[in-house]
Order: sequence, then C-alpha cells, then structure tokens
Amino acid sequence: MTYLYFLNLQYWYCVIYSLFGGGCTYLDQLREQGVDVPFDGISGTGTGNAVAHVGFFTRLGDTFAATGSFFWHPIAGAFSFIWHVYSALAWGVSAFLFFAILSALAGLVYIRIRDVYAYGTLPPEEEKKDDPQKHRWQELLDYTKSKDPKLWRQAILEADHMLGELLGGLGYGGVNTAEKMRLLPEGAFVTVPVAWEAHRIRNFVAQGASDFILTQREAFRVMKLYEQVFEEFNFI
Repeated sequence: MTYLYFLNLQYWYCVIYSLFGGGCTYLDQLREQGVDVPFDGISGTGTGNAVAHVGFFTRLGDTFAATGSFFWHPIAGAFSFIWHVYSALAWGVSAFLFFAILSALAGLVYIRIRDVYAYGTLPPEEEKKDDPQKHRWQELLDYTKSKDPKLWRQAILEADHMLGELLGGLGYGGVNTAEKMRLLPEGAFVTVPVAWEAHRIRNFVAQGASDFILTQREAFRVMKLYEQVFEEFNFI
C-alpha cells in the first residue's frame, strides 16, 4: 500500500515543510524505497547516505537572484559611476563656496580695519554756531506771522535790503538794491526772475500805491520769493 502514501497527512506536512528547506524523516524513508516524491527539494547528494535538501522557495529565490544579477549589475555600475561623479562635483562646489566665504569674511575684516584707521581718529564735529544772518531772516519771517500790517511792510523792506547786500557781495555795484538789480544780466543766476518779482512788489509797498493792498498771505509769499534767492547762494 505504499502507493497510497499521498493520502497520509504526515506526508503532506513533510512536503510543505520541505518546501521551506526543512528535512523530514518520512520523506527520507520514501526516497530509500525509491518512491518519486512530488515537490521534492533534493538538490544533490552529500557524503554517504546524507542528502542535501533545498527548499522550493529557496531554489526559486536563487533563480530570481541569478536572473536579476544579470540585469542589475550594469544598472548598479551606471548608478555607482553617476554617484561618484556627483560626489566629486559636490565636494568641489562645497570647497569653492567654503573658501569664498572665508575670502568674503577676510575682506570684510580688512575693510573694517581700514575704516577704523581712516576715520576712527577724526576729531568730533564742532557744533555749528548760530548764524546771525539766518537768525535775522527768521525774525523777518516771524514779522509776517504777526497781526500787525506794519511789521509785514517792514519785513519786505528789510528782505529787499538783504537782497542788495547779496548782490553787492556778488560784485554788482550801486547805491541801493534797485541800482544793483538794473546791472543784473538776464541769466545771471537761476532765481533772477524771482528776485525781480519780489523787488517789484517791494516797490509797491514802499511807494504806498493806493491800488495795492498788502495782505498777510501776500507778505508771506513775497518773503518766500526772497528766500528762494537767498537759498541759491546759501545766504541764509
């Protein structure tokens, strides 16, 4: 009844067990009797009566490993080459950036040291003294902010007198501002038209023309005209 061995549960247990590389005495006995065992994992014979058993899945894995190595080795070699090239480039770029940072730091330190030597020993800036001319001008502007029309008139007359002083300092001769203004060429300086407009209104104020009404707003505007001329020459 040996031909009914496949109905034995012990047989199927041993077969399944052998698929995973295990050995089973029952299967050894069947082999000794010359029975052809399906799914047998014999891969070769050992010394004497010992038989080397290799599981089915082990043989399957070895087969896939052998086949995969045939395709994997070229790919692995290409990836290895690319990785070595990338590593060399990365190290090269990193080294370049490292030395660039060191150079930038060294240059910054050099600039700081040079600035200290160049500017560190400069004497402190002296406080600017109060300019009498600027103080005088500010006082005239304050006249136009008052409620007294006489002060508005006085501010314009004094501003025109300052204009005469400026023109005299520029080399224009004359007894008064009017004579110095007549000697001005048309393009003597940028604010010549502004100076003429301010001087013309000053004449209206000085003559007391009945058709000219001096308002506080107009007085302040005329003072600003004089101020433009003075600022061109840093007179105030």
